Amino acid sequence: MLRRGLVLLATMSETDTIESVLQEVAESVGQLERFHWQFEVLVVDDGGDEAFREMCVRLGSAYGLSLQVLDGPRAGLGGAILHGFEAALANPNIEYVVNLDADGQHDARQMGDLLRAHVAHGADITIGSRWTRGGRCYGLSPVRKVLSRTSSFVLHFAGVPKHVKDPTTSFRVYNRSTIEKIRRELVGFGGFSFFGAAVAVANARGLSVIETPIIFRPRLGGDSKLRAGQVTRAVRDLPMIRSVSGMVARREKGFLGAAHGHASPAEYNASRELEVLSNTPTSTRIIVDELLPRIGATVVEVGAGLGLITGQLVQRGRTVTALEPDPNLFGRINERAAGAETHNCTLAGLPQSAVFDTALYVNVLEHIGDDIAELVETRKHLAPGGNVVIFVPAMPSLYGTMDEVSGHFRRYRRAELTSVLERAGFTVDLIHGFDAVGILPYWLSYRIMRRSTLGGTAVGLYDKVIIPLSRLVSRVTRRRGPGKNLIAVASPRP
Repeated sequence: MLRRGLVLLATMSETDTIESVLQEVAESVGQLERFHWQFEVLVVDDGGDEAFREMCVRLGSAYGLSLQVLDGPRAGLGGAILHGFEAALANPNIEYVVNLDADGQHDARQMGDLLRAHVAHGADITIGSRWTRGGRCYGLSPVRKVLSRTSSFVLHFAGVPKHVKDPTTSFRVYNRSTIEKIRRELVGFGGFSFFGAAVAVANARGLSVIETPIIFRPRLGGDSKLRAGQVTRAVRDLPMIRSVSGMVARREKGFLGAAHGHASPAEYNASRELEVLSNTPTSTRIIVDELLPRIGATVVEVGAGLGLITGQLVQRGRTVTALEPDPNLFGRINERAAGAETHNCTLAGLPQSAVFDTALYVNVLEHIGDDIAELVETRKHLAPGGNVVIFVPAMPSLYGTMDEVSGHFRRYRRAELTSVLERAGFTVDLIHGFDAVGILPYWLSYRIMRRSTLGGTAVGLYDKVIIPLSRLVSRVTRRRGPGKNLIAVASPRP
């Protein structure tokens, strides 16, 4: 049986090392062909050097490789690897992705060792480990060895399983299905944080991660791309890796299953919950006040629900097209939003000729699995000079019972939402937190008490106390602090 794979090299135009690396890749690919493996090679170059890309194509041809070079997204190492993952998934023949560095510290001739272990153990991710038994590390200075071992240890508190000794190395084998399951949650992680996050998210999804020993060599040439800022960022990202992996684990394991005496997901009634929120006129008005200065004259509101926001926009002189795919909710929009044009569909249901000054998503994007594809579609419906305005739940650490029963795929990180917008072809004009005061009450209600319905005095408290106080805090802090939600405004890139 022929197995097909992709060798992924994310580079910064490493002209000093790429020839040796591709030579070793070609040697390994040739050996693997005898065992019914067939590999293509993809170079994702973030360095922007046209001569380097031509060099890669020339070398690939000389070594008999099926090689392609893609221009990187200029979003760091993590962004370049995700770009490569997307290219791999676009090819239905690719079953495995082997990722390794382009500086020569990974010996591509050890690909066979990783693949044998991967297949033999039925693993989802196989890591070429410097620190497992049999591994060797000659390519790190004493200081970098200490940093690597320390970060590996600390990552065990951020969702990386304890049997994984080297979660920060990039020499790995991924199954196609593994990439499909973890790639979205890795958006926004960069540098060495990306690799730890990949293992933590895979573990949270119940995937198998194993290690096999490798020899880690000194660089074959050029200067190391490691900078002090990357180390600082990796340390800073540890709590976020923990919160994201925790969110994924709660979502996967059915966090609501541990709750007692509350509604099950099957009993969740969107119309009922939105009806409860319709009794929050103060908070609705404050949210619209926050968004209105960035909303143009013509608006498409995606996921209008019962028309709570729609009605406010119409009253304030906007021409609104409200979209709601749920037929039970759609029939009631006009109760609060007379004067708006309404459609029982998603954005994809509009004709391509329909364009607007603003596309508005209020508590909607978190319900969409492929939010990047959604925002790519959004761009097609924006007039010149238009924008997208987004209000979403934030802080993955808050993901609890209400998120689960509401069908939330995620709560967003600031870096994640920024990266999502950029990957969809937008430039972020502003992004900031909203509702700092609501963080603790939400955590107590839906993480600790595990409530799964709205109602009671809590809704009145939210409307008349928490949101007004949060607006005051935002003004005092000039919107620089954290928030239970995120507000983002972005414009299409030319």
